[in-house]
Amino acid sequence: MIAGNLIRRALAVGAMLATTAAMVVTMQQPAAASALTLNGTVDCLNVDYSGDTRDWYASYVAVSSAPPSYGVAVPYSSMVANPANHSWSFTISLPGGSTAVSVSAICSGGHQWDQVGWTNGPAISIPSWATTLNATWGCSTQQVYPGPYITGCSAQSYSYS
Repeated sequence: MIAGNLIRRALAVGAMLATTAAMVVTMQQPAAASALTLNGTVDCLNVDYSGDTRDWYASYVAVSSAPPSYGVAVPYSSMVANPANHSWSFTISLPGGSTAVSVSAICSGGHQWDQVGWTNGPAISIPSWATTLNATWGCSTQQVYPGPYITGCSAQSYSYS
């Protein structure tokens, strides 16, 4: 009697494990998150319009997103100059699953001390449903005494689709 109960229990546990394994194998895996398209514009807000034209456009633009931690310098070959406001426009793909994005730039290319670009303000949050982000960042340069010029960028406007 005891042996029969143990055999029935072992068969029941084995059947349950087999059913669970079959369910795990046949369950459809979720689709991988697709890349997000970023249409960005970086505008140097305090350029010297009457003098040195080397700081009209950012001499360096980098995009960072998280998670996963991702950062890339935007190559000049992929940026388009907007002469009306001395800004750069670009389009890049961010990794799927990105939930935030920010930009850093150097707008002090006309100064020998330009060294650092950084983000001034919060990153733009990206909702999970978004496939495209259109964003504009404004960047301002200031001198850190005694030391280099640095450029801080903050989001001016953005929209999702």
